[in-house]
Amino acid sequence: MWSVITLIVILLVGAIAYTIYGQRHHLAPSKGKKINLAERPNSALLIVDIQEDFTSSDGKHAYPADMVDKLITAVNKLVEAANANGTPVISIRQTFRGWYINFLVKLLNEGRGSPKSKGLDLDERINGDIDHDIVKARADGFSEPELDRVLDRQKVGKLIIVGLDGDFCVKATMQAALNRGYDVSFSDATTLALNPKKWERTKALLTARGASDNTDQDTKVIKAGSTDADPSGARTPDSTPDTGNQNTTVPDTGDQDTSAQNKKDKDEDEGRKMA
Repeated sequence: MWSVITLIVILLVGAIAYTIYGQRHHLAPSKGKKINLAERPNSALLIVDIQEDFTSSDGKHAYPADMVDKLITAVNKLVEAANANGTPVISIRQTFRGWYINFLVKLLNEGRGSPKSKGLDLDERINGDIDHDIVKARADGFSEPELDRVLDRQKVGKLIIVGLDGDFCVKATMQAALNRGYDVSFSDATTLALNPKKWERTKALLTARGASDNTDQDTKVIKAGSTDADPSGARTPDSTPDTGNQNTTVPDTGDQDTSAQNKKDKDEDEGRKMA
């Protein structure tokens, strides 16, 4: 009898430890090779996880519909401006890999982001041309090597990062970009975060590391430039269409760790970590 109980306890402790490790691994930003900004004059717009699964108003951990509408309106203005100036627009979408994390996603977040979900596509309300579509399995978009390759081909050194959730996938992607030496900017208008207090702490962390918080500005400038492939700045073909770069006036942009808050906040956080 005691041997059975001991075995059960060991298995439970092991499962808890593995879950904690997996969550930390999922959220950890990658390092990567440092870039030379002098050789990267161009800009790119990164859209993180604005997928049907995470923007739907249905479900246990859904964002308020009005918050999503405001986010999409602000992001569409950026996409429109980027398209008009040849700035690459890169969609980064979440699809979880591995049986255990998908089990947790199904248990805690109704299967959003799992391979069998029907809501993996970019939200259909996002207008304009998407030049590259990259699917990631972890929170950090740079965990997929294709993102590094795309930005290198386009000679991109400045990133405008938008999307959700500001305290998880957007944060991890921004940290990974800063680890590589990119010029990174964001704002509240184009970042969706369910927990405002936590988002304030995240912003402080990111700006302390060198990211630009443009929340108090009405507009921001994406510097126009040209790619080596086409000095005119016209879009150039690739496995997905590549683009040149950059200077447009566009509206402002914006990005959950841990805190002792009420039970509702804790429950919401568990759901957001899966996004």
